[in-house]
Amino acid sequence: MALLVIGFTLLLVNAAGAGKKPLFDYADHYVMLNDFGRNNFYRAALASAMPRCSGCRVLDLGAGSGLLAMLAAEYGAQQVVALEANPALAELANKTVEANRGLWPPDTEISVLAQLSSHLEKTTGASELFDVLVTETFGTMLLGESALSFVSDARKRLLKPSGHIIPAGGCQYATLVQLQDLSPWHPRPWRGFNLSRLTDLQDTIYWKAMFGASDFGLERLSERRCVLEVDLQHMSPDDIPKNRTYRIQAQKSGVIHAVLFDWDIWADPQKKEVLSTAPGSRNFAGDVAWGWLLQLQEAAGENWQFGDSPQQLRVEAGQWLEMVVEYIAHGVSMNVRVRHSPQGATFTSQDALPTLSSPSRILRPDRFAVKEANEFVLPIAGDHERHDFYAFAVEEAVRQLQQDNLTLLNLTLLDCSSNAGMPGFWAANLGIKSLVMPRWDHIAGVLRQIAEESVIPRNHTAEVLAGDPREMFDILLPENKRANIVVMDPPGTPLHGLSPFALLPSIRKELLEANGLVVPGHACLEVALMESEELSQMFSIPGGHWHEVDLRVWNEEARKQGVLSQLVPYTKWLGSRSSLRFRWLSAPKCVYHVDLNTWPHGLPAKENFGLELRVEEEGLVHAIVARWAVFSGPRRLSADSRYLGRDLTWPHYVQVVAQPDTDPGLLEPVPTSKGLAKLQLSVRHGPAKDKCLQIT
Repeated sequence: MALLVIGFTLLLVNAAGAGKKPLFDYADHYVMLNDFGRNNFYRAALASAMPRCSGCRVLDLGAGSGLLAMLAAEYGAQQVVALEANPALAELANKTVEANRGLWPPDTEISVLAQLSSHLEKTTGASELFDVLVTETFGTMLLGESALSFVSDARKRLLKPSGHIIPAGGCQYATLVQLQDLSPWHPRPWRGFNLSRLTDLQDTIYWKAMFGASDFGLERLSERRCVLEVDLQHMSPDDIPKNRTYRIQAQKSGVIHAVLFDWDIWADPQKKEVLSTAPGSRNFAGDVAWGWLLQLQEAAGENWQFGDSPQQLRVEAGQWLEMVVEYIAHGVSMNVRVRHSPQGATFTSQDALPTLSSPSRILRPDRFAVKEANEFVLPIAGDHERHDFYAFAVEEAVRQLQQDNLTLLNLTLLDCSSNAGMPGFWAANLGIKSLVMPRWDHIAGVLRQIAEESVIPRNHTAEVLAGDPREMFDILLPENKRANIVVMDPPGTPLHGLSPFALLPSIRKELLEANGLVVPGHACLEVALMESEELSQMFSIPGGHWHEVDLRVWNEEARKQGVLSQLVPYTKWLGSRSSLRFRWLSAPKCVYHVDLNTWPHGLPAKENFGLELRVEEEGLVHAIVARWAVFSGPRRLSADSRYLGRDLTWPHYVQVVAQPDTDPGLLEPVPTSKGLAKLQLSVRHGPAKDKCLQIT
C-alpha cells in the first residue's frame, strides 16, 4: 500500500494566460536559479574579475534572487550594492543574503536596495564609484529587458573609467528556418473547408512565439547571422540603428517559414566564456527561463511591403536573399522581413529604408484580438483530430434529437466554440441551421469567406456573428426561438471567457431548448502522479541549495504562495513536444466526471470525495498532474496528441507534492511504492455569470 494522502485544488474561471510560466510572480526566478549553465557562467566570470581589484566594489543591476551579489562577495568583493526594483523580490533577496552570511568574510557588505539604478544618487568622488557592474537582465530577446539603457546610464554615472562589466557584450542572432509542422499557423483544408483562408489572420510582424524546452522540428536554411552586436562597455541606445539590411545566402532549398531569434553573451571582450540561448544549449529550466523566439515569415515584396494575404518564400540552395531587420525601441524587439535579392541589384547595407508599413490584416484596433488569433485560433484551426471529434459529436447529438421526431430542418445549432467555425459549418453541411459565434469581427470576416467558398449547399444556412452570446440574446434568437444544440470548448480552454463553466448557465437559461443538447456532452478530470525533478525546478529549488548557496527561503516563499494547494495550468511544458523528462507513477484516471447536459442543475454547492489512484511504479512523487478530457459516445479528445497545436492550446494542471512535517525550506518529493494512493477532493460550484468549478 502506498502511504500517500493528497488533497488538491483546481480553479477554472475564464482561464487565461495559458502558455506562460504560471504559478506566481516569482516563477521566472525558480527556473533561473535552476539554470545551472547560467549560474556557472556568472560564477566563472566573477571569479575571474574579483582578483583584479583590491577592495572591489560591485554593482548588481536587477538583482532578483541576489545570487550574483552573493557570488561576488564569495569571490572577494569588499562591498556589493544589489538593486532590485521589485520591493517584494528585494525583500526575498535580503533574506537569501542573510541565510548565506557565512560564505564570505564578516567585513564584506552586501546591501539590497529596492530601487532602479537610474534613481541611485550620482557619486561625487572616484572612491565611491564601482569597480565591477554585473547584470543578467536579458530577455528572450537579448535587449528585451532594456539592459543597454540602464547599463549605459550606470556605466557613465556609477562605474570607474577602468571598471569592468559582466557580461562585456553579446550578440542577437537571426536564422532563417523551415518548420517541420506549420499547421498551427497555416491550417490545412479539412473536409472541403479551405482553412488556409485563416492565414489572413497571421501576424508576421509583431507577434512572436516563445519556445525553448521543446522538441520542436525545424531545419536551418541559412547561417546563424549576428544582426546586433552589443558592446556593454561602450555602447548606448543611440548606437542602435532603426533598421539594417543584410545579404544572406540560402544553405538549403526549402520554404522560409520563420526566423529564429537566439543570442550569446560573453564574459569578457576576448569572448572566451560564452553563454548561449541557442536551441539545445541549455538544461530544461534554462530553456524555460530564456528560451528562444520564432517570428513567422512571408515573402516581402517591392519596397519591403506585405500584401493582404501572406505569400510563402521558397528558396533554392545557394540563392541570395536580402533580410531587413527593424530595431524596435533601441533593439528591445526586432522585426525581420526577407525577399529574394533582385537580379543584378547592387547590394548595400542601409540604415534608412522606405517606411515599412503593416498590412491591413494586422492593423486592428484591438491588438489583443490579433494576438489571440495567432496564439490560439490558428493552432486550433489546424487540429484536424479536434475537428473530427466535434463533427462526430454533432452527428451524435443530431441522431439523439431525431429520436424525438425532430428533423434536420427543424434543428438550430449555436457554435460558441473556438474551433474556427468547423462544428457549425459541418452542421450546416448536414442541413442544420447554424450560427457561429467568434468573439472578434476580423475573425468573423474570415470565417464568412470560408463558409462562402465551402462545400455547404447553397440552400443550407450558416451565419457568422461576432460577439458574446450571453450579451446578445435578442439578436441571436428573436421571438423566443432557442437552439437545439450548443457547441462549447472543452473545460480548461485557455481562451478567456469560453470555458463551459462560465458560458453554460446563461446559455441554458436563455438560448437552449429544454431538451437541447450540449456538445461535447461529457467531460472528465483525469489525474495522475508524476516523477520529474525537471518539473520541480519550475516551482522550487530541489534540495534547497545550489552548490554551497542556501536557497531554502525560496521554497518557503513557494509554500506561502500556495504552491502546495492549487493546480496551475501549463501549456507547452508538458505537451508531447516538450523536452521535459518525466515518469508517470500512476496512469491518468478520471476522478471527477461532469455531464455538461445537466451541470450545474441539481448539484450541491459543495461535494467531497475520497478517491484512490493505483500507483504502478515505485518512485518519487513530485507533482499531481491533471487534465481535462471530453467524450462523445466512444470517442475521446484530450491533451494527448503529437500535433504541436494541441500542446499550445490544451493545458495540463500541476500541483506540487511535498513530504509533510518537513523543513519548510525543503519541498522534498514523496516516496511511494506500488499500491493505492488516497486523494481527498472537494468540488465547489461558483456563483452567477462567471460560473466556476473548484476542486480541492
